[in-house]
Order: sequence, then structure tokens, then C-alpha cells
Amino acid sequence: MKKKKLAVLVAAGTLVAMPLAAQAMDAEVYGEAHVSVDFSDNEAAPTSGNDDSALSVNSNTSKLGFKGSEKLSDNLSVVWQYETEVELDDGTLSAKGRDSYAGLKGSWGLFKAGNLSNAMKKASSKIDIFSNSRADHNAMVGIISDDSKKYDNRQNNTIWYSTPKLGGVTGVVTYSTDTDDKDSDELPGKSATRELSDISLSIAYDKGPLYLAIATETMNDAKDLGAGAYDDVSGTKLVGRWDFGQGTKIGLVYEDLESAETGVASGAARSAVYLNAAHKVGNTTYKAAYGQADDLDNAADTGASHYALAAYHSYSKDTQLYTMYTATDNDDNATYGLKDMKGVQGKTISALSFGLIKRFSSK
Repeated sequence: MKKKKLAVLVAAGTLVAMPLAAQAMDAEVYGEAHVSVDFSDNEAAPTSGNDDSALSVNSNTSKLGFKGSEKLSDNLSVVWQYETEVELDDGTLSAKGRDSYAGLKGSWGLFKAGNLSNAMKKASSKIDIFSNSRADHNAMVGIISDDSKKYDNRQNNTIWYSTPKLGGVTGVVTYSTDTDDKDSDELPGKSATRELSDISLSIAYDKGPLYLAIATETMNDAKDLGAGAYDDVSGTKLVGRWDFGQGTKIGLVYEDLESAETGVASGAARSAVYLNAAHKVGNTTYKAAYGQADDLDNAADTGASHYALAAYHSYSKDTQLYTMYTATDNDDNATYGLKDMKGVQGKTISALSFGLIKRFSSK
């Protein structure tokens, strides 16, 4: 009996000591459960053999993460993070790793390496009011139709450096050594003919009600020209947001991207604009977005329009329910989709979502 009591005391003491130890090394467990029920439609032709509509339960990039830091000296700290998706709809951990890294931080800035969002992706993530929902702005921003070589990405083998914030200004540069295969960047197997690296830079001003950013990204050897020849493609993005106060914000993205899609002439480009607005009334925030992608400069009817309307009700700072309608309307030769939903050429793809977002943290 005494041994059992001792075991219980030891176990209780361990449980008490764990959060104290985590606090001592500044560690945090955090995450987000984001589940929705979606009614979707893609206007698929009856002869395609596929349903044109469906009812589904979706996990919407739910995540679990661990992060922390340790002070090494007066001007040097080690920082780390491990984050992964959790598939709430089937109860499994996803194979999709999210931003995970280790690095060093000081008055000189932040250096880290791992699986990371590049500078161009980070530049507009701040204004994405529909992040990780069916209406995520990456349905229109950072992608050209169904081009598999997508901009605004999270890349493995990434080196990140960001400057300290000075007068509201921060610079970021990211370099991904190999974006195709996480092992092919190592000798002796590294390709001598195709680099498949990615470099991205951004400069952002974030102070008071104003956020402004400009970002560029170059995907080296992303376009396969055939016969062992490859070409680089690049994009540029301008981002702005203004906070009017009293719960009203407006965000804008303008971008020019070159296509890496096979079958399209090297360097074929398109421009796009994306506008969103959010207005809070009490505990409810009403949101709207409109995006327009122009045709590729050498291919007619390859543009699309994107729409979203939603109401998010906050029961606490960490718990929200929402109702949302979003749609992407493709021109005859375009195949833009929605978040985690591929488009059908020349068709409108839409979703009506009822969602729940619950965030949590050990801090």
C-alpha cells in the first residue's frame, strides 16, 4: 500500500513539474481545431462520370505545434518550432508538415532553417482574412490556374533571414536549396542539369493602421522546356492593408506572375488583383473578398473571378463559428479552384461552409 501511495505522489509531482519545466525553458504547446461542413458544387458535366456536388466534412489545416526558445547570452537565443497538420475529419496526423525549424535570434535579426513559408507567402498572409478556409486567398493569389509550380509556398530545405524591425520596416530573404525532393539536394545525387531552387525577398512596413509590403519570388528551373532545357519563372507582389479603427479593415494584393505550366510558352505572364474587407459589429465580424485573375498574355480565356462572403461570430478570443459562401468563376480555358478543391475547366466551383475554429495554447 505504501508503495502505491508513493507511486501516486511521484506521478502527481511529475505532472506538476512538467509545466514548470516548460515554463523555465519557455516552451509552448499550441494548436487550432478548424472543422467545417461544406456543400460544394463544381458544375461537372453529367458525362464526366463525376458528381457535380457533394457534402463533406473538412479539417481546414487544423494544426498541432510545439515551440520555444532559450537564452544563450545577452544577445543570442536559440528558437525552435515543430508544427504539423491534424486531419480532424479522419483522426490522423497529416503528412503535410507546416513551418518547422531551428534557428538563432539576436539584435541583428533572425536566422532559421527548416521547412518554411517563403518571404512572398508571408508578405500577404497578414491580410488573408479567410486563412485556411475554402475562401483562402491562395485560390487566386500566388497561383496560375492549375499550375503545379505554385508561388506563395511553404518549401523544404529553406534558409530564412529577417532583419530586426526598424521604424516599422522589416526585410526578409528566403532561399530553398531544392524544392522538388527533400533528399536530392545532397551529394552525390544532386542533379547537375536542374537546380529547382527558390529565392524570395520582401520588405514590409507595419506600423499603426498601415501595412505595406513588396515581395518577389524566383523559381529556378521550374519550367521544363524539353530536351533537357529549363527556364526560371518569377513573380512580384504588392500588398496593402489599412485599419480604419472601430473594427474595419481593408486589404489589397496586386501581383504579376510568370507561368511554369507545361504547354505554355516560357515566361507567359498574368496579373491579378485581390481585395478584401472586414467589419466587426459587436462579437460578429462580416467579411467579403473579390479577386480577378487576368488572362495569360499568350492564351485567351484563361482568367477567373473569385468571391467570398462570410460572418464570423466570436464566443471568446479563441472560439469562433462562421457561415461562408465562396465561388471561383473560370473563363473557358481556366481551371482555378478553391482551397483544397480543384477547379473544372470553364466552370464555376463554389462552396457553402459552416465552420468552427477553436485555438488553444499552454500559455
